[in-house]
Amino acid sequence: MTTTNSHVKRGQPPRASTVMDLGNDHALQILDFPSGMRAIVEGGRAVEHLPATPGEAEAPPDAGKQEAGERAAGYEDAAVRTTDEQIWFKNTFCNGAQACVQGWDWAICGTNRAVGYGTGIAMVGSEGSRNATLFVDVWECVCVGPFCLGGTECFWVQNWHGAVVPGHWLSVNTNAPDPKWLRWRLEGAGGDTQVSLAAKY
Repeated sequence: MTTTNSHVKRGQPPRASTVMDLGNDHALQILDFPSGMRAIVEGGRAVEHLPATPGEAEAPPDAGKQEAGERAAGYEDAAVRTTDEQIWFKNTFCNGAQACVQGWDWAICGTNRAVGYGTGIAMVGSEGSRNATLFVDVWECVCVGPFCLGGTECFWVQNWHGAVVPGHWLSVNTNAPDPKWLRWRLEGAGGDTQVSLAAKY
């Protein structure tokens, strides 16, 4: 018997093994997680900085999900100042991506299978007035009871999160010692702010 728990549990914090400042708001960090996973986190200004990094488990109920928020009611088209940023993101990060969503306020996408590595890249439009948060979730299943007689319990574990500043992008490359389902969530930019999220795996 397998049970699915849809809420997200918080994972143990990682240890930063390498931090590199590439100058002018462009930085790179390598994180090691207690589970053996490794992540490369990179961020920079939209349009100005290109990325320096390259880019059989039970399936979660929302495997391969792709969604994005819609524009807030009453939002003026004339106020959109970042269409060029959205086009830049699509041309820079969505080519070759297995998932790419663009919308308003929030976006979510995940892998359509268990993978050994995956990269999530998020951007918040420069018209935004607050930071959004990029979350990386990993699908975990654990035995319940001795010898798994109680079945398995599966749930999302929030592996990492970081702030995405308006007018900037942030990427997280996650490597797992054994294949895992991955999901990236961008939340909290605001209904009047355009967002983009791409996944490569």
